[in-house]
Amino acid sequence: MRSVIFFCAVAIFLSLANCRFDKGPAPDEVVRLWQDYIDRNQFDSARQHSTELARSYVDFLDALTQGDTSETYQTQLYDLGYEIRGDSAICHFLIEGEMGERIPDTLILYKVKGRWLVHRVEGFSVIPVDTLQPGDENILFPVDSLEAEY
Repeated sequence: MRSVIFFCAVAIFLSLANCRFDKGPAPDEVVRLWQDYIDRNQFDSARQHSTELARSYVDFLDALTQGDTSETYQTQLYDLGYEIRGDSAICHFLIEGEMGERIPDTLILYKVKGRWLVHRVEGFSVIPVDTLQPGDENILFPVDSLEAEY
């Protein structure tokens, strides 16, 4: 009888310990959650699942959609898979394009303090608005000509 009580107590302890040390959602779950927040324009929630680098992308989308009252679009993620390499995860998936074609896409996640966060969005980089320096406006490039016909 004592051994039954002991094993029940150990089982309860292990189940509680397992709940307490839950490491949070897996990389694929984080990608789905993050994309859902983006789709619903809930950018503050998306930022909570992003590293500093990915926040710049979320900030870009937030600024782009300011005042936009159009209907939100739910992105479908197909064949979502991931590969973990240390504290990084590479998530590959397909999204549906405007013509119904499936387009490959990738998100890179980092594990920060035990949580998976979206780190890098493939194909996104912040491009400066104007890269000309004062005085550069008169530069001619080899294919330019002052006598070009339009």
